[in-house]
Amino acid sequence: MKVRRNLLIAGVAVLLLTSAFALAQDQNDSLKNRYPVIEVTAFDAPDETKFPADNVHPMMDEIVSKLKDMKKFQQVVAPGETATGPAAPTLQLVGTVTKYEPGSRAKRYVISMGAGKTRVVTHIKFIDKATGKVLYESDASGAVSWGLFGGDSKDSLSGVGKKIADITKKNFF
Repeated sequence: MKVRRNLLIAGVAVLLLTSAFALAQDQNDSLKNRYPVIEVTAFDAPDETKFPADNVHPMMDEIVSKLKDMKKFQQVVAPGETATGPAAPTLQLVGTVTKYEPGSRAKRYVISMGAGKTRVVTHIKFIDKATGKVLYESDASGAVSWGLFGGDSKDSLSGVGKKIADITKKNFF
């Protein structure tokens, strides 16, 4: 009797998990290829992160560049720009730098093996611009742990752009 009961409970649990997965997959599929335009807003960098203010613009340039390189959007609108052409469903990308580790180029060069790693972590949200509904949110990070002569810390900004492009492709194309 206990075995039957446990089997029944296990069966119901599998059915519920399968249904939840299918619902999530259907919701994710409904976002595929729906947005021909993405509007990237300038990310916030709270003072407590100590993210250099002069890195925000280069990071945004990297994000826009990586989204354009995907060749999936008809238009990628950079911060401060406005979309051109007829109105189209627009995906808005907003983000905040949540963590910054400046690292040390000298340590990367001399010690290597991950010492002196520069790391930038952002929290991003993809929003349907017309409705304001958050469609997907995640963390995206970039890091530099090695490179020629210790690598350039600003390469971590490119890593953030690449990760955001990967997340965008996976969820919206």
